[in-house]
Amino acid sequence: MRKVSLGVLAVVLIAGAAWAGTMSVQVREVDVKSSPNYMSSSVGKLGFGSKVETSSEEGGWVRISQPAGWIPKTSITKRSVDMNTDQKFSGRGASHDETALAGKGFNPQVEAEYKRENPSMVLAYSKVDWLESQTVPLPALQAFASSGKLK
Repeated sequence: MRKVSLGVLAVVLIAGAAWAGTMSVQVREVDVKSSPNYMSSSVGKLGFGSKVETSSEEGGWVRISQPAGWIPKTSITKRSVDMNTDQKFSGRGASHDETALAGKGFNPQVEAEYKRENPSMVLAYSKVDWLESQTVPLPALQAFASSGKLK
């Protein structure tokens, strides 16, 4: 039993150490949260290329020292980010809101559970599903944009 406990402790320490050290912010901007949760209060912001000292990881979050708090582990990288050459790539990918929504885990399984727990929303979801299934022929879309003077 003692060998198993020591083995588990070693795995936990190694997993924690994997996220310890200096890392670079690889997204345009990231909110630093008071706890590892998108709904927690924000304690600061970090911009692309900022260096952070990490100490531990919990789920999809990494604890940083300055400002003290938590950021999504997908927003940082172990490689050094070069502000001059890499910044042009920082705008590609998901927006902050998209990242926040994805971090909340809103996937088909969560949606199904939400529908089950909120029967009053089933009709609304069916209308959204119907709307998402609709397609508009390109000529009709171009005519709409032209008549509305959209660019």
